[in-house]
Amino acid sequence: MKPLTLAVISMCPMSRKLHPMAQFHYCKKQRGSMLVIALFIIIVLAILASTMLTMFAASADSVVSEVYGQRALNAARSGVEQAVSGAFPLSGASNCPANYNFTFTNTPGLGNCSYTSACDVVSVDDSGDLYQYFRITAQGSCIAGDTVVSRNVSVEGIQ
Repeated sequence: MKPLTLAVISMCPMSRKLHPMAQFHYCKKQRGSMLVIALFIIIVLAILASTMLTMFAASADSVVSEVYGQRALNAARSGVEQAVSGAFPLSGASNCPANYNFTFTNTPGLGNCSYTSACDVVSVDDSGDLYQYFRITAQGSCIAGDTVVSRNVSVEGIQ
């Protein structure tokens, strides 16, 4: 009768110099080390994924703020241009409203935006010459969900 041989297949490295029973005990001591390594890799990948999600969320908020900031600036510029056209008309008397509010409703690109403009007029006497000094300011604001972005524009002129 032939002797029975037992083949042990293991994931741990085996040395050809060790007796098969010694190899078995060596591998038994290493049991669970792959679990620790796998757990470490999973934790590192989870931290990396969390960091990436945070960065993407911050990037998205930054883009929203930048886009709506530009829209608010355009709304404020519209307010200044409206006040300047009243203060310095091509014909007729100057009419610079003290305060003026406007909300954009059907203007593409400026939905949920508005502006508030103010015009201050000061009369200046320069050696008998009478001038009017205008200071026009406007604040444009846009609403995006719970985010409100506003920008201010100011111009000065003399007539």
